[in-house]
Amino acid sequence: MKKHSTLLFLFGILTFSLVNNSYAKEELTVIQTVSKDRRSFVVAKGIKDGVMKGQEIIFANDNVSVVCKAAEVNRDFSLWVPVDRTVTIPFNKEDIVSSNSTVYGNVALEIAADPSLTPDINYNEVYKKFRAQNNWAIKASYNKGLTQSSSSVADEKNSSRSGYNVTLEYNYRFLPEFEMSFGARMDNEVYRIENPELDIPTRRIMGTVAATYHFVTFSDNKNNFYLTVAAGLGKSETTVDDDKSSGRVTLLPEARLGYMMPFSKSMAMVFEGSVESLSSTETFSDGTEQTTNILNFRATIGLRF
Repeated sequence: MKKHSTLLFLFGILTFSLVNNSYAKEELTVIQTVSKDRRSFVVAKGIKDGVMKGQEIIFANDNVSVVCKAAEVNRDFSLWVPVDRTVTIPFNKEDIVSSNSTVYGNVALEIAADPSLTPDINYNEVYKKFRAQNNWAIKASYNKGLTQSSSSVADEKNSSRSGYNVTLEYNYRFLPEFEMSFGARMDNEVYRIENPELDIPTRRIMGTVAATYHFVTFSDNKNNFYLTVAAGLGKSETTVDDDKSSGRVTLLPEARLGYMMPFSKSMAMVFEGSVESLSSTETFSDGTEQTTNILNFRATIGLRF
């Protein structure tokens, strides 16, 4: 009876070993490169070898073993970081190490077949510069007048107005969805009268304030749409045949629809289309006062950093 029990025990050990070996896989791997801060390394194994992002593997040499996670994976290569962030990489470029994990072979293929098992990216964390933190923006715009009325110009002579704007803004993000912006804006416009033919340039310098709602909850990637309402106050100066008039200008309101596209963790492109209402009251040197109301369309491209 004792001999029979011993045989059963040995058979159980052998079966357990065979089952585990059928799932585990150990291979020799060459370290392609190691980062300067020794916090990550690259090996020539990628998706075609069954490696998936978020997968964990034990890398070892004769002296030490480290549990690492795949941070980035493409078809032929993968970037690995230690699961314990306090650990530095003990390997060097072109070292030959062993890799061993029960999730390296068949299980990795199962993960590839089921996208719900792959780890989700937290865009609010990865791109927190544009989701949770304050940042700056510099923007350039082209504007085209839609309508205009001036107290000293006949309606039929209000033919066309166009120009460009440069804006610098500081964006204060107090929620992932909500943001306040404070900026300075400079405008250069030309108002063209056809009969008689005359170009009338206008310059404006304004301080602006804006409130923005970002549609981050409706975005499934790093980009997002946003909606902004802005107002401004500043100085306007117009030149008519060497005769200058100047006075106050108000921006109230401006409505913007924008799209933000981060291309790194610290830089993002923005694209905006907006409609704005401007009202200025200027006085000439002889005391003549002129009031102008303008409705503009603006197309804007900018950079957040």
